[in-house]
Amino acid sequence: MLRQFAVPVALVAAVGVVVAGCGGPASSGSRDTLGMSLNTDPATFDPALAKGGDDYTVARLLFDTVVRKDEGNTLAGGIASEWKAIDASNYTFTIRAGLKCSDGSAITPSVVAASLTRFAAKDTGSSGRTLATGSAKATFTPDDTAGTVKAALSKPWSDFLTGLTLPQAGIVCPAGLADLKGLAAGTVKGAFSGPYTLTSSQAAVSYQLTLRDDYSAWPTFAQPLEGKPAKQLNLMPITDIATIATQMLSGSLDVGGVNDENVVRFADNSQFTSTTAANTTTYLLFNERPGTVFADRPDLRAAVAQAIDAQAFSDIISGKRGTTIATVGSDKVACVNTNKQLLVAADAAAAKATLTGVKFRIVGTTLLRGGNEYIGEALRKAGAKVTVSSLDNANWATVTAAGGKDWDINVQGDNNQLGTLTSSLLRVMGPATENGGRNKMGLVNDEGYGHVQKAMSEVDKSAQCAALQGAQKSFLQRVDAIPLATLPTTVITASGVGIRKFDDYIDPATVRITD
Repeated sequence: MLRQFAVPVALVAAVGVVVAGCGGPASSGSRDTLGMSLNTDPATFDPALAKGGDDYTVARLLFDTVVRKDEGNTLAGGIASEWKAIDASNYTFTIRAGLKCSDGSAITPSVVAASLTRFAAKDTGSSGRTLATGSAKATFTPDDTAGTVKAALSKPWSDFLTGLTLPQAGIVCPAGLADLKGLAAGTVKGAFSGPYTLTSSQAAVSYQLTLRDDYSAWPTFAQPLEGKPAKQLNLMPITDIATIATQMLSGSLDVGGVNDENVVRFADNSQFTSTTAANTTTYLLFNERPGTVFADRPDLRAAVAQAIDAQAFSDIISGKRGTTIATVGSDKVACVNTNKQLLVAADAAAAKATLTGVKFRIVGTTLLRGGNEYIGEALRKAGAKVTVSSLDNANWATVTAAGGKDWDINVQGDNNQLGTLTSSLLRVMGPATENGGRNKMGLVNDEGYGHVQKAMSEVDKSAQCAALQGAQKSFLQRVDAIPLATLPTTVITASGVGIRKFDDYIDPATVRITD
């Protein structure tokens, strides 16, 4: 899903920081409070059920994972101090001693195993499950005496370790597992394993997170973080990017996610630092469930592609900062297709001959509002009868993940937190969202998914890429999705505030006060 800055940013994904009361770039002297702007209210505080960018942000701050992403596509220890992959199906984690939940209870291997078991269960419905385990069943066996958790997958899945860095895999403490309704509402004070607790919340206004006095599980990154964590984070929903930019420039905002032409407002301004990631991609997804207009109609899907100009879409959503793509992942991701000959070529006349009079319902996130409207106008120009609904990030994620027949074309913003091609491919093949997967189009595509499964059974990178090329060729030939463009996510930080990017992923839990 999208967010304003890939913090873990879906569009899927992002975070800005707004000051409430004290702190902020306009402050003088020592400060210990920062605020972070959300695109909208989090839909849930249950990490396993997180589906949108704002959900990912709060999950990362409230719940720790066993491992974390580090630079150079490596991993850093989180709740686990050590880990070992015996093969693509079997793993062992050594759990750090002395870690505590927010109610003071110990984080033991049994606690970790219970949380991961729920995350990986199909019935839980976590959007991160298939990223971490594929179609495999995962069994977690704790040994509190040895301090270890053993993980066994019924089928090999070589992305398993990286999948456990997802915020959805955050470890929920026993108090949270005992009260799932309260966990989702954020009211279980003892649920949290991460550095912050949720101390107050007011929908559409602010969410206050307070640093735990007893927290000692900071990851040991290859390059240590500079500065100190804020004692208080105020997360405030701000839907308009221009407003975020204005508040930053006025001195009332510490960190802001800016994805469009507003980035130029900070050019050559020494009072701000920008960090840019390009792991968010955009593409059109078709609803191909039985009874929908695009089911069994590759000709109709191809006609939509013929009517669209990806470069025009890119310029609109990113202020001419993005680049067009030839698959669902950015060119920085390993094994991506770069052969644009596999794409459907523009052909206005052919598009009009097929689309005239056809009715489409387009949905997209408000973060891509201009892009959503462009797609609608392009299809109207080709003769189609189109309605466009731009929804806030949380509602868009819910609608497009629900299954059913409520939409025909989804303008997908895809924040690739894993930095793997598989993460995005599972949006267009494999188990459908209503069956516990990530696939929003609703059709498995057995050929393409077979290639993905083969890739995830391989440890050799060349063999993985060969299989993933087959998966991409499959969905492109079927026209299950239309690749559009990258959406560079730029995080602006004011003087005295820092945030860390790991490869193409910006981690919200690394926000630090550096002055």
